[in-house]
Amino acid sequence: MLSENRKYHFFGELTINRSGHLLEEQTRPKDDVVNWLFLNTGEIMLSFVYKIEKPSEATYNKPFKVHLAFTMDEKAKEVIDLNTTYEVLRGSEVIGNARILMAE
Repeated sequence: MLSENRKYHFFGELTINRSGHLLEEQTRPKDDVVNWLFLNTGEIMLSFVYKIEKPSEATYNKPFKVHLAFTMDEKAKEVIDLNTTYEVLRGSEVIGNARILMAE
């Protein structure tokens, strides 16, 4: 999984839908081995990985707490506003949103 041995820059809530063409019906967020997504700030697309705080409680279509690590962490710190909800994409598919609660 891409989230191992990372420094996380933000903490927030992620609400995502199951990506219909990629994941089976029984899949939960903790089972998804691809945790590399994109955050659309309106100004720039930022790629990030996430680590679920309580994996056994995370379900699709409901917010769950996550730690986020951005590849361009300095740029992320410049453009992300706390307590703001941003669109989340897997490739070009919009799959949900993220609300950034605090910087770590």
